[in-house]
Amino acid sequence: MRLPMSVILAVLMTVACDSSNNNTTVPADDPVDSGTDTDTDTDTDTDTDTDTDTDTDTDTDDTTTDERLFEPSDTDLVLNTSVYQQDGYGSLDVIRVDVRTETTAGVCSADDLSGCTLADVLADTDKTDELTVDIPIHFKSSDFPDDGSVSNAELRLRGGGSRFAPQKSFRVKLDSKEVLWRGERHLQINKHPFESSRIRNKLAFDMMSVVPHLPSMRTQFVNLWIDDGAGSLDYGLYTHVERPNDLYLEKHGLDAEGNLYKAEDFRFDQSDLLDVAVDEEGKPLDEDRFESSLEIEEGKDHRALVAMLSALHDPDRTFDSVLDQYFNRNNVLSWMAVNILLHQADATRHNYILYNPKDTETFYFLPWDYDAAMGKWQIPANSFDSDALRERTEYGYAVGSKNEFTSRYYRLPGMHERLQEAVSYIRENFITDALISERAEQYASLAAPFELGLPDSQYNSEYRESSWMELASNPGLNEEALVNAFSIPMPPTLLAPVLEGNDWLFSWEPAYDVTGHAISYDLQISTSIDFSPADQVRQITDIADAPDRVTQSVSAELLPAGDYHVRLIARADNEPERFWQVADNRIDRDGVRHFGVIAFTVP
Repeated sequence: MRLPMSVILAVLMTVACDSSNNNTTVPADDPVDSGTDTDTDTDTDTDTDTDTDTDTDTDTDDTTTDERLFEPSDTDLVLNTSVYQQDGYGSLDVIRVDVRTETTAGVCSADDLSGCTLADVLADTDKTDELTVDIPIHFKSSDFPDDGSVSNAELRLRGGGSRFAPQKSFRVKLDSKEVLWRGERHLQINKHPFESSRIRNKLAFDMMSVVPHLPSMRTQFVNLWIDDGAGSLDYGLYTHVERPNDLYLEKHGLDAEGNLYKAEDFRFDQSDLLDVAVDEEGKPLDEDRFESSLEIEEGKDHRALVAMLSALHDPDRTFDSVLDQYFNRNNVLSWMAVNILLHQADATRHNYILYNPKDTETFYFLPWDYDAAMGKWQIPANSFDSDALRERTEYGYAVGSKNEFTSRYYRLPGMHERLQEAVSYIRENFITDALISERAEQYASLAAPFELGLPDSQYNSEYRESSWMELASNPGLNEEALVNAFSIPMPPTLLAPVLEGNDWLFSWEPAYDVTGHAISYDLQISTSIDFSPADQVRQITDIADAPDRVTQSVSAELLPAGDYHVRLIARADNEPERFWQVADNRIDRDGVRHFGVIAFTVP
């Protein structure tokens, strides 16, 4: 089933702007009305005689496919899709942003920022300490004229690991709450220093803007110039990504008074309940601890969050019942399917946002941080090397085991088939091969002059002008991988061995193959952590699976006193030499992480 290209392009096709203020622009077609709900086409459904011409792709079939995947729900989001063409976002270009610092060197401490300078901002690499360096600046841009003020904004670093890169990312916060840039008070200017094409994040968000049931973020390429007193210096190409806050919610047709949480280290674990504990009014008992898990972007009453997480870990509740009460199935399915299609393998503990409308108990997933996405699922090497095993634990469905919610979602009956259908539907109708190829080529043409010139070329040695072609082809390869190569199991978990009578009892929580194949296990016992053949004292293969806990006994006579290591391998029965997984246990020793291993001692 395929929707008309004119509808698909409604949100993303843009109008060319005249080049001014050093803007770089590529032409684009005139946009059509993007307010159309692109996931349905019921108004034109006039062919009711669908049983007489099964070879014809009719609108009736389109509606059936859409409603089978995304069954209408009272909690479905009603999104303002025209927002992606508003406030200057309807043009595909690079705007110039000029920042002039207004500082005097002096004391720069957590208690006194009056003497902080741009050098202090650039040196603020520790996101977790008490000192967050903000300096006064004057901001102007191609679409925000000079207001004549001395300073009108603040500048600080943003990001986590990217703070240590030579090229930094910045946040600009306007002083005024009324005089805004594009209706926004914040510019989040991301360098993406570890992503050589410099277009992945924008490409991903722009593709997601047309996907049903999934709010995206507006983006803008930026050429940043900073004047620190010696004239303006070109800092190269950046990507602004819309800040998730009350203004974002309002513009996207959502509840501006709702709760917004950006995951910092949140896996829906039971232990997370300790981090997000609240008082009787819903205020965090320890705000710093709360925000080490979930950063509060909006909202003051967090009791719904605690109720949802408590229900998820209530042994008397099924996951289905929690999903129905606290989530919207259509939103979850879209988010999960898009993450597979766009190879977002880093959204288990962070890189997602939770939205909870005020006075409701429903939570929605919003995408965040896709600069490491847009790659392809590559089945890992058939090796027990540390890097290969790490890649295996992060491949396909296995990466979902690192998050309690995604792990349990993948285990729902028929989920593999449902995700295949959703990925196919989204790729065929929204993130189409033609659309992503067109967008990737256009974005690459905008990025190339910056990445081939200073200052970016000095720090981006891996840049290739042709990389956009790989980005455009990867979603198709990812759908193929989902269909043909996602049988690597979600990992089992080894438990501590127990001596019972004359036997050592080894047990583990079972692995799970989302694609539906049976699993068997190999248990290896070694005197060395690298499991060299000479050190393996026992190997048992083809151990049968069990629903809740798998056990295997080994005679104590075979294990004399000493130190041992145990490795567990789960194999899917369709291709056991290819689709296998180690346990999710690990040991760090001498700078090396050993996957799938636990240690024990025989006294």
